Amino acid sequence: MEDNNNFQQPMANNPAGNNPAGNNPAGNNQAGNNPAGNNQVGNNPARNNNFNGEAKKSKGFISTFFKSPLEGIKTAATDAKGTFFKIAIIIFVIWIATILVSNIASLATRNLFGVYGSFEYFIKSIVSNIFTLIKELIAPVILIAATSGLAYAFMKNKNKSFLSVLSAIIIAKVPVIIAEIVNLLTLFGSGISKITTYFSSFCTILSTVLLYFAIKHATNESEDEYYFWKYVLIIGIITIIRFVLSYLGIYI
Repeated sequence: MEDNNNFQQPMANNPAGNNPAGNNPAGNNQAGNNPAGNNQVGNNPARNNNFNGEAKKSKGFISTFFKSPLEGIKTAATDAKGTFFKIAIIIFVIWIATILVSNIASLATRNLFGVYGSFEYFIKSIVSNIFTLIKELIAPVILIAATSGLAYAFMKNKNKSFLSVLSAIIIAKVPVIIAEIVNLLTLFGSGISKITTYFSSFCTILSTVLLYFAIKHATNESEDEYYFWKYVLIIGIITIIRFVLSYLGIYI
């Protein structure tokens, strides 16, 4: 018995034995007290700096684009790192959301707020027009994908990613998206449709010009005459795609 007590006593007096996790500096290095533990997403300076940097870059690009659209398009189209992809995605989401709101609001005007409208009738109208709504939403997706794919296919040197080309094509559609947003005003009165129709035509022309330069810079074309016919070929193929899709009730 004495031998056992003598054997256990050193363990009781061992500094390592008196240094439990609760008193051990390593044991106290919990997530709550550890500087690394306090480095949460919301308080992470590196993440905040990256977010602020991207926000400033986006704001700077948008400001440049509206002041000098051709310069903005050139900047986006010649970028090889996909820097403007996030901006392009935001622009595209706004485009899709505007189309969705426009279609839902149009159904609501007739079937919910109309003389004989009701919520039940409104829901039934959405269900009965669901395929039409889907076609409206996928039309921009097909247009952007087809245009970007053709532009990338005709690129001389594949020194840019497909996402860089895609971003430039989407940004070139900004005037069209602005026209879609302005068209929402027709929901408050049909009298304004005459103005919005001409405005939409004007924005379509602007977008066509921007698209011309977006594809030119994205495909690294320097010879205007050669590129002109390349652009005509791309637009011609898009026109054929439009014609084919029109039989499916999809208008791009």
